[in-house]
Amino acid sequence: MSAVHGVVILADQRWEAPIIQAIQSRSDCLAIVRRCADLAEVIAAARAGIADLAVIDGADPDLTSDALASLRSVGMSVVALAPHEERSRLRSLGVVSVAAPGSPDQVVNSLIAATRNVRVHAAPSDEQPPPPPPPSSPGTVIAVWGTSGAPGRTTIASGLAAILARSAPTLLVDADTANPTIAHLLGMPVQASGLSILARTASRGPLTPQDINAASVPRSEGLRVVTGLVTPHRWREVSRPSIETIVGALRLSARYCVVDVASTSLEKTARGANRDDAALGVLERADRLVIVARGDIVGINRLSFVARWWEEHGRDLPVDIIVNRVSTDVIGPHPVPSLQAAIGAFMPHHLFHVVDEDAGVGRAALRGKALGEKGTRCAASDALEAIVEQWMPTL
Repeated sequence: MSAVHGVVILADQRWEAPIIQAIQSRSDCLAIVRRCADLAEVIAAARAGIADLAVIDGADPDLTSDALASLRSVGMSVVALAPHEERSRLRSLGVVSVAAPGSPDQVVNSLIAATRNVRVHAAPSDEQPPPPPPPSSPGTVIAVWGTSGAPGRTTIASGLAAILARSAPTLLVDADTANPTIAHLLGMPVQASGLSILARTASRGPLTPQDINAASVPRSEGLRVVTGLVTPHRWREVSRPSIETIVGALRLSARYCVVDVASTSLEKTARGANRDDAALGVLERADRLVIVARGDIVGINRLSFVARWWEEHGRDLPVDIIVNRVSTDVIGPHPVPSLQAAIGAFMPHHLFHVVDEDAGVGRAALRGKALGEKGTRCAASDALEAIVEQWMPTL
């Protein structure tokens, strides 16, 4: 057999070493390419095309029919490790081959048998556009930050990314470790966290554009998405050093990178891990900052706190203020002059952008679309397009 098939393994430590040793003994046709920490990492390896075979613990709670369908769609075959009595359950989920975990030779034989049904280094499915080539020069990382109180950061970040993607390869990254919602907003399945995968990889060494590609999901031509944490309580997986490494790799992977981050506490952080670490790491490494505030009395008051904090702790980089969901009902009959007076009191001479309250935003979200994507034209999307057009000469 001339073809060598890449294998990833996700197994209990009791069985992992003997199975790896048995696979390595068949280097003529099998090669271990990655030891995975969870099923999300297996799925990422499959999407990246670095492996076409997987050995997975059959007791893994994430091994569902949907996860197996995702693996099959990119040409990966699975050998599940389980005792005989578990075979019926696993086969009902879609597992084709089941091997006893304590029998490495049986695992290898199952893998070799599976090679008849897989492609060598399977490429992404035809339904997914190929990843864009890395930029010839470092791209621009745009951090979308803002006040507390749900001012619409994720809506703004997704819309900006969709519009930027029309002109050049763009990455949209959900680095909000408090309320990760990009996947939900865009109607994307949340089977794996691209951010977690990148954080784990970064903890083991430098990241490459290939790592970014493996952890991101194609959204449309020119746009890929790095999904956020599956649940917020896993925020410790994303340390400040790892997020800063991720931002550095993003810059080398796409022309534009829009990173959605959580609002921060604005308090002096204590030593040790902190929930704000991801946001602060992105703010430290970004090339441009967008601060989003809601266009009402409370939102502008919160913006004053953020502005004061940034003046004391921030860096010298372009800062754009976007006042979102502006309405005459909540800010008076002349909203722009009112906002100019209020914001000018604590940010004199600083220009800001206005995005009006718009029912089109809700209609886009209901369809699982970002503003700027096909069929979402409305006043809010027009406002974001005008902002991007204004940026273009300096991005």
